[in-house]
Parts: sequence; structure tokens; C-alpha cells
Amino acid sequence: MNEQELARGFNAGYIIQKHRPEIADSLTEAVKDKQDEFFQGLVAGSEQYAKERTQSKTISKLRDTVRQIPRPTQKGKDSPDKGFEIDL
Repeated sequence: MNEQELARGFNAGYIIQKHRPEIADSLTEAVKDKQDEFFQGLVAGSEQYAKERTQSKTISKLRDTVRQIPRPTQKGKDSPDKGFEIDL
């Protein structure tokens, strides 16, 4: 196996998916069954960038959701509005 060709293909696939996803999708579909190391790397690089982009979007949505959750305020024991605290 030629690792240099695999790495070159991976990098190319990653960059193409990042900047021109519509072209990357067409390319990967056309070469996904090829046994050439460059094309195998191209498909893997394209898939890797798509995976990272999806993870990044998910993390961003989770952060936005967490920011919208109201935070409880700290109430002292002697505060007239203690909330649900029970004195035993």
C-alpha cells in the first residue's frame, strides 16, 4: 500500500469537501469503489471533514440550548423566598 498516495488523497478529499462540498460529493460517489490508494484517501478525507462538520454543528446547537436554560439563583437560608427548601 502506498501511504503517500493515501495521504495525498485524504488531504485532497478533506480540502475539497471543506471548500466545495457539492464537487466533493460527486467525486466521492464516482470513485468510492476504486481500489487506487489516492481515491480511497480522497473518499476517507471527504467523509472525515463531513463528520467533523456535523459534530461541530451538534456541539454549537447544544451550547445554544444550554445558554437558554434558566439558571436558579442562590437563595440564602434566611431569604423570604426560599423556593423549595425544607427545614427539618
